[in-house]
Amino acid sequence: MFFAVAAIAAVACSKTYNVKSVSEQEIGFSTWAENLTKARAQGASEFVSGDSFNVEGFKTVDGANTTVFNDVKVSTTDGSSWTYDNIRFWDSNASQYTFFAVSSPTTDLNLTFDAEGKIAATAVTFDGKNNDILLADQVDVANADFNKTVNLVFSHIGSLVDLKVKKGSNLETATLAITKVALEEIDGTGTVAVTGYTDKKPAVEWAFDAATVNYTNESCVESVTLPTDVKTDGTDYLLNTLVVAPQELADAKILKISYKITDAAGNVSTYTDKVIPLNQFDKTEDDTNTAEFITAWEAAKHYVYTLTIDANTIVFSGSITDWTTVEGYHYLLN
Repeated sequence: MFFAVAAIAAVACSKTYNVKSVSEQEIGFSTWAENLTKARAQGASEFVSGDSFNVEGFKTVDGANTTVFNDVKVSTTDGSSWTYDNIRFWDSNASQYTFFAVSSPTTDLNLTFDAEGKIAATAVTFDGKNNDILLADQVDVANADFNKTVNLVFSHIGSLVDLKVKKGSNLETATLAITKVALEEIDGTGTVAVTGYTDKKPAVEWAFDAATVNYTNESCVESVTLPTDVKTDGTDYLLNTLVVAPQELADAKILKISYKITDAAGNVSTYTDKVIPLNQFDKTEDDTNTAEFITAWEAAKHYVYTLTIDANTIVFSGSITDWTTVEGYHYLLN
C-alpha cells in the first residue's frame, strides 16, 4: 500500500486527503474441491486437508517473462483454504500470468518445473500404494481477471486398477477359496517427464527400465484379505486401488492366481499359479474371451477387472444295452 497525505489550512478549518494506488490483492489458489476434510488417499479424486501442490508461475510485462512462483508449495491445513509462504501480489502492469502445478505424494519424488512448466525426466518407482501423481492444466490469467482466485484443475497421470472375482453358476453349491494372486512383469520403474503443454494439457512422457514390478493383494492402497468363500455377485476384491504406470499390456504381463474348489461332497481340487495374460480380458461378460480386449492402461483411467472362475460339472447320463437275440438253436425230444 502506498499512502499519501496532503493538508491544506484555511480559516477555522483544515482538510485531509488520502490518496491510494490501485488496490493490490494477493494471489490465491483453489482447486476442484472446496470442502476438504482429511488426508487424501492415493487414487482419490478429491483434495482434502493436509494436501499440497507445488506451483511454477510467471508474469508477462512488455513481452518479457519474470518468474513469480518457483516450485512454491501451496497447502491446506484447515480443510477449507490454500496458503503459501511469502505472499505474492498481482502486478497490474503485467498483461498475463501463467501457472503450472504438480501434486506428488512422496517426498522423495522431486518433480520440479522449469520456467516453461516442463519437468525433466525424474526417476519414479510404482509400488502400488504411491505415486498417484497429479498434474494441473496450464492456467493463463489475463489482466482483466487479476485479483481472482487461480483455479487449478488437476488430472491423474497414472492408472488405477481394481480386480474382482466371482464364481460361476456351476460352483454355486461349492466353496471357492483364493490362495494367491499377483500381477507380474508390470512396468513400474523408470522416469517420468513433462515435455510441454498441448491445448493447456501437460504432455507426459514415460520411459521404463528393463526391470519389472510384481503386485499382490497387499500392494494396493487398500490391502486385501483374499476371500475364502467367493460369492457369485462379483463383490469380492483381489486388488483394491492399485496405482500403476500407464503402459501397453504385452503378452508377458500376466495375472497369476491360485485357488481351491471344495464341492458339496467335500472333494477338493487345487489349482496353482494359473496364468492369464492381462491383454486377454475383454469388455463383454460371456462364455468366451474374444475382442474387444483391453490392451493398454491409459493415464487418468480406472480399470475394473472381473475374473469369473467356474468349473465343468461332472454330469452323468445313462442308457441300457438291449438284449442280444440269438436264434437257430434246435432240440428234438421224442
